[in-house]
Amino acid sequence: MGTYLVVAILGLALLAVGFARVVAAYLRFRGKRVVTCPATEQPAAVELAAGHAALRAAFRQPALHLRNCSRWAAQPDCCQACLKQIESAPKECLVLTILSRWFHEKSCTYCGRPMGEINWRQHKPCLASPELRILEWKDIQPETIPSVLQSHLPVCWNCYVAETHTS
Repeated sequence: MGTYLVVAILGLALLAVGFARVVAAYLRFRGKRVVTCPATEQPAAVELAAGHAALRAAFRQPALHLRNCSRWAAQPDCCQACLKQIESAPKECLVLTILSRWFHEKSCTYCGRPMGEINWRQHKPCLASPELRILEWKDIQPETIPSVLQSHLPVCWNCYVAETHTS
C-alpha cells in the first residue's frame, strides 16, 4: 500500500509540473503581436497557435505556428519566417507591450497629465488623430499600429470620456 501511495504522489507531482508548464506556455504565447513580414517588409498582425504550443511545452520545447496573420490573404503560401522574430523576443512584439511602452513616456494631449502605467482592463487610453478625432482601439487594425503611433497623439481615459460623452 505504501508503494502505491508513493507512486500516486509522484504521478500527481509530475502532472502538476506538466500542467504548470502548459499554463505558463499558454500565457506566454497568447495575444496579438505585430511583426515585420519578411516577404513584404511590412507590419503584420499575427496570433500564435498558443494552445498547440502550450500542450507541446508539457513534454518538450514548444513548436510555434501561426494561427492567424493579417497578410495571409495576400501571402497564402507563407513560410512563417516571422516566427523567428517572436522566438527571439516573444514579449516585445506583443501589441500590449508595444502600446504600454509608447504610452508610458507620453502625456495626455488634452489634460497634459502623464500617461504612466496603463490599466488595459479598466481604463484603456485612446488616440487622437492629427485632426484631433478620438479613436478607440477597436477602430485600429493591429498591423497599422507602428504607423498610427507615429502620427497620432495619446488621450487618457478621463479625457476620452469627457470628449466623447459631452452633450
